[in-house]
Amino acid sequence: MSDTRKRSSIWLQFKDIGNKKADYVTASKMLLLCKGLQLVTAENQWTVTVQKVKELVAALCSAMDRKFLRMEYNTVLSETTLLDPRFKKLAFSDRRAVDEALQRISAAAAAKCTPSSQPAPPLQGQVEEEQQTSAVWRLFDDRATGDASRRNPTADAIMEVRSYLEEPLIQRAEDPLSWWQAKASVFPLLVKVMEGRLCIVATSVPSERIFSKTGQILTERRNRIRPISPSKLRHLIFLNANLP
Repeated sequence: MSDTRKRSSIWLQFKDIGNKKADYVTASKMLLLCKGLQLVTAENQWTVTVQKVKELVAALCSAMDRKFLRMEYNTVLSETTLLDPRFKKLAFSDRRAVDEALQRISAAAAAKCTPSSQPAPPLQGQVEEEQQTSAVWRLFDDRATGDASRRNPTADAIMEVRSYLEEPLIQRAEDPLSWWQAKASVFPLLVKVMEGRLCIVATSVPSERIFSKTGQILTERRNRIRPISPSKLRHLIFLNANLP
């Protein structure tokens, strides 16, 4: 293979990552994409024979080693990856990074355990009716009430995290949000944490495109000397950002 063609094949790997068909690459994919890019680039060190190409590959590997150092300890990337049912712990190579991220997720889930998520006390009318029905269940009811009042949000969150990790991974092509929607009643605390994590995109390019398109829409409307309402502008932006 010629010098130029070999260089092109190396750059093609980076271009393939940058030109994904999906416009919104989520942050949960970043660890795997970066590691895969490092691995594929490093493999070229053993196959290239041209000195200039060797130097190029070595420079790329060195730059990625510096840039991606301790990436698994990044708070956003580690938490979003763990909460993605397609990847979870499989995307990590550092066990300590996994443990630290799980601790943060458990703490965030425990903070979501508000009093409103606890069982509501029975209404006064219901209490009187039950007392009149039978006193046999009084001992059980007292124990059940005491058990509910002693619930530990931290313990509940840890149990949810453990149960979530025991769930099998879903296929990479499946929609993680659909999975969470189906499991919302099983993981009521974790799903609240997930809502603030899986929505994070890996790059600001999509939002920059939306802002750029907004400016174009406003400019076109000004040229036509026709004012545009904020609500109509939002509709136009939504259509331009989501229609193929």
